[in-house]
Amino acid sequence: MTELAAPLSFTSTKMNLGRAGTVEWMERVILPCAPRLARLSFFVCLPYPLLSTARELLSGSGVGVGAQNTWTGGGNVTGEVSPCLLAELGCGHVMVGHAERRNLFGEDDSLVARKAAAASEAGLVPVVCVGEQQRVSTSAAARHTARQARAALENFAEDAPVLVLYEPGWAIGAERGASPEHAAEVLEELHRVETRARARFLYGGAVVAGTYTALRERGVWDGAALGRAVHDVGLLREVTAEMLAA
Repeated sequence: MTELAAPLSFTSTKMNLGRAGTVEWMERVILPCAPRLARLSFFVCLPYPLLSTARELLSGSGVGVGAQNTWTGGGNVTGEVSPCLLAELGCGHVMVGHAERRNLFGEDDSLVARKAAAASEAGLVPVVCVGEQQRVSTSAAARHTARQARAALENFAEDAPVLVLYEPGWAIGAERGASPEHAAEVLEELHRVETRARARFLYGGAVVAGTYTALRERGVWDGAALGRAVHDVGLLREVTAEMLAA
């Protein structure tokens, strides 16, 4: 195993905060932790209407802004947002293929692949989300996520940066995420099937203090997507201190 790069991290607020709540959260939690978050290349993925507000508030902090979804390009598609517009608004990253979109909107691997390619062509770094929806055996989860990753990146430019987020659907919002053994085996399989130099691999799903260390010791991942940890200053500092000490 080669030497691991510095860890990275991000979060998504989904639809849980309105404009006032998002501003209050960033002022109370994100900005006080910005110096250490910047060392993790941290970015926040927000609903479309909040992107400009976040860019203004986080300007100069070292914390980036990303989007939670995009379309496959431009054109006459009512209600969608093109990756070029997201780049124009100052986004650096965009999530594609999140478990909730696959489940609620029927997004399949083919659509995720087109979104990832369009995002990359617009200068964004796509965060390709993979993961099993229901609890299955570790070997089955590894095969399933590897298949999703291969499909999403099959025609992706070899030298383009991409983040691959392993986040089991059943772990989203749960009290406990995947066991280190389970997550490590899945991430190892993702490393095996996706070997491009600029791909990095993250875990998400009930990340708490100790999660990062347990997987980092196995040398199979590059960072973490944070959920509940980003809403409490104390917990956020605890988790990020652990990541920075690795």
